[in-house]
Amino acid sequence: MRGWIQHRPDRSKQWRARYYGLDGRERSKSFDRKIDAERWLSAQLVKLDRGEWVDPDLGRVPWAEYSEHLQASRVHVADRTAETYRACHARAVPLIGDIPLNRLSTELLRGVIADLTKAGYASETVAKTMRWVRLTLNQAVRDRRIVTSPANGIQLPVPRRSDMRLLDPQQVELLAEAMPDRYRSFPIVAAYTGLRWGELAGLLVGNIDMLRRRLTVRTSLIEAAGVPPRLGSPKTTASERTITLPKIVAETLGIHFHSHPPVDGLVWTTQQGGFLRRGSFSRVWRKAVAESVGQPCVPHDLRHTQASWLIAAGEHPKTIQTRLGHSSIQVTMDRYGHLMEGLDSRTAARLDELAGSWSGPGAAQSDPEEQTESSENPLTRGKSWQSRPDSNRRFRLERPAS
Repeated sequence: MRGWIQHRPDRSKQWRARYYGLDGRERSKSFDRKIDAERWLSAQLVKLDRGEWVDPDLGRVPWAEYSEHLQASRVHVADRTAETYRACHARAVPLIGDIPLNRLSTELLRGVIADLTKAGYASETVAKTMRWVRLTLNQAVRDRRIVTSPANGIQLPVPRRSDMRLLDPQQVELLAEAMPDRYRSFPIVAAYTGLRWGELAGLLVGNIDMLRRRLTVRTSLIEAAGVPPRLGSPKTTASERTITLPKIVAETLGIHFHSHPPVDGLVWTTQQGGFLRRGSFSRVWRKAVAESVGQPCVPHDLRHTQASWLIAAGEHPKTIQTRLGHSSIQVTMDRYGHLMEGLDSRTAARLDELAGSWSGPGAAQSDPEEQTESSENPLTRGKSWQSRPDSNRRFRLERPAS
């Protein structure tokens, strides 16, 4: 017997439903009415039959405790990523830390987004925090602590357009001129390649083929609190990529190498020959920004700038994804989709150019002797097609009779 109802007249709640879980342990719950006990027991047995049953005790773990456990188990992630996880955990703990996993709801998580936004966090910061929360809950589902994740279907904040500072080529040049000579090439390379900060700071001369103008991203500078900086692998597998350098980047790097020979193979170093650190470089950066393009502007804006230039040039999103090293084309669309507005009109204009001087299907109504094959029509060039109206006055293409 998998489940049964026990009547206990001497108890305040007389009806007790009991069943055995998948682990062989007995579970029970008491009710005032027999029908309520039967309904509850029936629901548990259905979950067992469908494979949806989870141990309710496992879901009573507070979210903060489970999140800490998950961080400790993810030993394969980079130091920088682990630091991001810790920061996201710290922001979420005051809001949901004490709540058991099986008590979290979609409505409650939407409230977390609202509370973080009201606290003044940027939309990207809020989104990162909620991605960590979603990751923990998805793992809790795989661990069979909860049946489904309440984070499924929640709309994450998207960065406001004001969060991105997009520069034009002239502004990038002004910014480069305002930088100290040692770092003058940095804005040019960053804006015309779209490399991340770590990829720029960890860029090695050996990964640049000046003859073929190819740059391969194989290393990234990893910085984390309490840990010395070191070279490691890029952010994701997709981040390991090879891109072709525009001539302006190759020429700029050539001048840089002549004036500042690489130290330990690094393209950019401090005056002492050490790694380019975010903290020390930010002081140089802010001064140059103030003297050229004005605030706000951070190094990552040059990556956004590269994306905006590629979009303006009409490049395919897949090309943009590959060049920026995004893990998927969805990441590219989520991040820069709002910059692609108006491309549909441009596509229509290109189709008009493709059609050229072709007058359209209506030309079939003219004198048949004038319906000769037009070499100017790219859609019919080289094909022995003839058009004629059918009985519905729609037009179709048919092969001529042989």
